Amino acid sequence: MVVQADQLTELEASQVYQVWLIKDGKPVPAGAFSPNPNGEGASYYQIEDAAKDWDTIAITLEPNTGNVSPKGEIVLSSEI
Repeated sequence: MVVQADQLTELEASQVYQVWLIKDGKPVPAGAFSPNPNGEGASYYQIEDAAKDWDTIAITLEPNTGNVSPKGEIVLSSEI
């Protein structure tokens, strides 16, 4: 899966944009990225279990990378 976004705000210190795959309200981390100076960013994630039937994809603004559950606010989301 490739996620691309633009018009993103500049990050501070250790902040990252984190991608989440969600099924029945339960998020699974699916990559993180920092935008370039033009506010564009992308992340690639190999989906191991396509049978999971994810219902939503979301991007949050996180204080740091490596979270196993979202701690920051959702900045983008879409039903799959």
